[in-house]
Amino acid sequence: MDYTSIIIALLAAVFSGMGTAIIAGLKENRREKIRQAEREQDHLKMEIKDLKIALFKVERELTEWKDKYYSAIQELIGVKSELENALVQLNIIELRDVDQEY
Repeated sequence: MDYTSIIIALLAAVFSGMGTAIIAGLKENRREKIRQAEREQDHLKMEIKDLKIALFKVERELTEWKDKYYSAIQELIGVKSELENALVQLNIIELRDVDQEY
């Protein structure tokens, strides 16, 4: 075996090893990108769940406030009705007093 064959064999082994290392590195890089994307998706899913919980709480609070609002409106209508009745009674009393004066 001459030196050229040995050098060619060594260079072939080195290039083969480098090629294998480069391909393995590219595959590992791709796998890492996939893992990163999966972590980001998991993070986004958790954020969505948190937002859904927050939305549910806001909707529940809104329902409570709507109930309070409608109760207050009903109470206001009742008070307004009582006030109108009181004003009618005052007008009747005033008319009687005016009629009694004449």
